[in-house]
Amino acid sequence: MTSRSTSRSGEGRPNLVLVTVDCMRRDRLSAYGYERQTTPFLDRLLERSLHCTSAHSPSCWTCPSVISLLSGLYPHHHGGGLVPGDPKNLSKQNLPTALPADVPLLPDLLAPHGYRSAAIGAVWNAHLSVPGRFERMSMIERPADRLVARAVRWIRDQDGPFFLWLHLGDAHEPLDVPRSLWNVFGPVPRTRGVRRWEFTKSGSAVGSKEFHRYREARIRLYDAAVRSADTSIGRLWSALADLRMQDRTVFAVTADHGEEFWEHREDERASFMDPRDIFGTGHGHGLFQVHVLVPLVLTGPRVPAGAVAANVSLVDVVPTALQALGLEAPSGDGWSLLESNHDWAGRAVLSEGIAYGHDKVTVIRGDAKLLSSPGDGYERTFGLGPDRRESGVLEDPKVTAELRRHLPGESRVGIQVEATREIEDHLRDLGYID
Repeated sequence: MTSRSTSRSGEGRPNLVLVTVDCMRRDRLSAYGYERQTTPFLDRLLERSLHCTSAHSPSCWTCPSVISLLSGLYPHHHGGGLVPGDPKNLSKQNLPTALPADVPLLPDLLAPHGYRSAAIGAVWNAHLSVPGRFERMSMIERPADRLVARAVRWIRDQDGPFFLWLHLGDAHEPLDVPRSLWNVFGPVPRTRGVRRWEFTKSGSAVGSKEFHRYREARIRLYDAAVRSADTSIGRLWSALADLRMQDRTVFAVTADHGEEFWEHREDERASFMDPRDIFGTGHGHGLFQVHVLVPLVLTGPRVPAGAVAANVSLVDVVPTALQALGLEAPSGDGWSLLESNHDWAGRAVLSEGIAYGHDKVTVIRGDAKLLSSPGDGYERTFGLGPDRRESGVLEDPKVTAELRRHLPGESRVGIQVEATREIEDHLRDLGYID
């Protein structure tokens, strides 16, 4: 692991601000065509940004995903945030692994160049597998506007280049939406427990009048949560302008994973086991596109504007950001989005590292996606449509064989995090454990 330095040798280098919105699935952004205006700020930012229309998270839940985002490595290579055993069952008796100390993250890579680092997050477990990697790490379980205010105060105190990771939790269970935005898309129907998941079990009355009322309320409030995050991201962007830092900051916005709203419930019930008996909602259990398709928007010095249609991954953020900062990236799984000499069309991107059920892996290459779960006896190859969602099963053995070739081998695994009452309480509040 790279040693830290207090040197200010990085004077004059661009800053780096990385914003992740927990559970923000790509197809719920108006910036990507969603019917509700959930992201008016990102809509405007796209005009000056490099933005990806087929970006994928390396995992379907926070711990392994954010490590991949910060390391440029897939979960099977970094070994952090992984739930031991098969079937997986994240619980107070079975917590994820910590990242091995010899795997560097962005703050480790930037410190020798004079960068200060801070992580400010609203979803407590985002830092669980990476303790001590940032000079300052604050977990504040509040809406996005409160986190942005804290972030701006920290930025004002910096007298040299800095790296800020801001992780917003408005769209994560329990939904955290300011009252001023609660009804931004029309009145949220009054229904019990709308901030938390309901109708999750295999025997739930999905299809009932009560279910449809709850689903409408839940989705409307989720959309309001995305709007809340977008509004606050816009305030952060404006603050950088007020501080005369906007033109010398690489600014990236993405999500750690998506969120399911019953789209694949029946397939999950028929094909997969889940030790919680939960199907069709949330994240952590499945690797369909609703779980892993995320937005990815970057702007700043050395970052050209334009759309990237190729399949990309959050592991690409590290090499892209370092190149934009004028620094070399270590070898890893990611490719710099600023380079055109890669075989983007032939590239395969992976997602893995689930928290519940038998191990699953997906391989996406071109317009084909392999979803493999050997423990469930499940293997299907899907075609991906223009919206990058599964459009049907492909019955082509040659395509399946080519995708299988990219399946990962043995996984590196870090040391399991030890349980404390604090960890248990936070994971329970976030809906991960009973």
